[in-house]
Amino acid sequence: MPSPTTPAPTADPGFDPLVFWIKHQSKVLLLLGVFIVALGAYALSELIHTKHAAAAQAALANAKTPDDYRKVIADYSGSNPAGDAYLLLADKLRAEGKLDDSSAALHTFIDKYPSHPLISGAWTSLAANLEQQGKTDEALSTYQKVATNYANTFSAPLALLGQARLLAQKGKIEDARRIYEQLMAQYQDNITGQLATMELRKLKK
Repeated sequence: MPSPTTPAPTADPGFDPLVFWIKHQSKVLLLLGVFIVALGAYALSELIHTKHAAAAQAALANAKTPDDYRKVIADYSGSNPAGDAYLLLADKLRAEGKLDDSSAALHTFIDKYPSHPLISGAWTSLAANLEQQGKTDEALSTYQKVATNYANTFSAPLALLGQARLLAQKGKIEDARRIYEQLMAQYQDNITGQLATMELRKLKK
């Protein structure tokens, strides 16, 4: 009895792009449309952001008075130039003797821009305001905060100088001397080290 013949395997036609297009053209066109719309929206967003950032920088560059800085802050809230405007506003107010207003601007900056590159400088400026107002204990604790929390920033040696100065005023000469010696060792080729050397000589006298 003859065995049944095994049917020959059907040849794999492979991927036919024409057949795929006929079957799925509506889906492909839909996805392509979505992609194009998303790409256009992203490009528009980037363009708006770039123009907004450029306008903010220009406004900050042209600002001169406290009201100018307040306008930059209001018009470009959340931007880096607005953050810089807070610092410049605080500096202007300090120069005018408005220390409470200056400190208020610094506090707002610290709250709104905790990751700003100049955050340590804001804390140091706040400590300087407190020192100028005779609030020695608050100023000292703020200088200590900067020296501890921002030890690797440009503000750290300035904060240490302020800290040593206030300790000396409080009669804590040995504590002040140790800080000046620390500054002399760490910043011997820096103006901060030179200032520490001068202050230490005054202590010895």
